[in-house]
Amino acid sequence: MKSKKKWLANFLIILGLLVALFPLMDRVRVWYWQEKLLSAYEEDVQLEIESPQVVESDYMILQSILEAGEQESLEGYVEITPLEGETVEQNAVVETTTSSAPKPVDKSVIGKIKISKINVNMPILNDATERNLNRGAAFIAGTSEFGTVGNVGVAAHRGRSYGVFFNRLNELEPGDIIEVTTNNTVYKYTVYKVHIVEPTEVSVLNRNKTDKILTLVTCDPVKNPTHRLIVHALQNP
Repeated sequence: MKSKKKWLANFLIILGLLVALFPLMDRVRVWYWQEKLLSAYEEDVQLEIESPQVVESDYMILQSILEAGEQESLEGYVEITPLEGETVEQNAVVETTTSSAPKPVDKSVIGKIKISKINVNMPILNDATERNLNRGAAFIAGTSEFGTVGNVGVAAHRGRSYGVFFNRLNELEPGDIIEVTTNNTVYKYTVYKVHIVEPTEVSVLNRNKTDKILTLVTCDPVKNPTHRLIVHALQNP
């Protein structure tokens, strides 16, 4: 009887440790993939990736991907698919080999976004697909190009753990600075509006004929999201 009680006590202790360590493991996983993609981008910044031009109705497809991704995050699981040329085993957070062979560059990385106030430094991938959003921020197809007059959209999951993906995006305020690096150019944007909208509110991607606007899109609230958190910023002169 004592042996069973001891076994149960040890099991509960181990289970408690696993639960406590999950946020740390989640942070390590996200950090690993973002550093991997940022490294690939910075080593191959001359890449010219043609962005597909699609109608803005694809924004609605993005909503379902965001919702599904946040639900998987809450359940403690987000599928990670291998990069081109990799195997599932090579996706482990701790790599067991020290091969000097060059690692394949992920051609979908088109830049990076940095928001110092909330410690964001993420790769931007081309097209907001489920796979890309599981790795970093993603360019919303059909929106404007960086550095041009219009409205360029970038989406990311909110992330359950503090500081993961756009988890702290709600802390931004008018006047805060966002940096985007792409095509060997650093674009700086100043936040002018932070608001929450319905998931179907496509007007957040509207544009005018004079301003260069950056729009960040994520879910709200963090748990069981029902709305979208939107950050608008103007490109600095």
